[in-house]
Amino acid sequence: MINLFGRAKAIPFHSAILLVMAAVAFAFAMRPAVAAETFKMCSSGTITLGSFKDHIAEIRKSSRYGKAGIDDLVKRERQGGAEFFSSQIVIKEEQSGSGDFDLNLFQGYSDPNAKYQSVLKWNCNGSDYPVAYFVGFKVSEIRDGAIFVSRAKGIVNVISLKDLDPDLNKHTKVRVFGAGAVLCDDIGAGCVKTIFYGRY
Repeated sequence: MINLFGRAKAIPFHSAILLVMAAVAFAFAMRPAVAAETFKMCSSGTITLGSFKDHIAEIRKSSRYGKAGIDDLVKRERQGGAEFFSSQIVIKEEQSGSGDFDLNLFQGYSDPNAKYQSVLKWNCNGSDYPVAYFVGFKVSEIRDGAIFVSRAKGIVNVISLKDLDPDLNKHTKVRVFGAGAVLCDDIGAGCVKTIFYGRY
């Protein structure tokens, strides 16, 4: 080590090791943080859904869905638990009226007792698809190819996936912000059983 007066001065080995360790720690601390990616918010608001029992009664009135499909949804809700119906992650692949109809009907958004209040009006067009609906979650950030969300009962966030995963083939994960727990291992394929997942 060179001192300020220009003469070489030996330092103990253990001190040299500590200096190297401090330098490495400093270098890691000074690294720039991985920047969160920007994303387009298509819409946001709040929603109050009716009961799951009333929802099932509503979709049984429609000839659009077979008994087997509805019975499977009942089974999924039973396995998913009390928060299943109010915790939703839904993919809408493209802009279409029939797809909107199916999404709203099957997910319960158009049920008679459902009430939605918009905070940000719809802000996406056909070139922004696919989009993802997060019901009961607030999208916090997108980082390292994953969407980070925080649980927020009654909140609806809809974001564009066009820049992140346009063909839904990148196995984009959904994680809990701050905890890292995985809610969807691949948003294009499904989520954990406690979440009402849909793809239209």
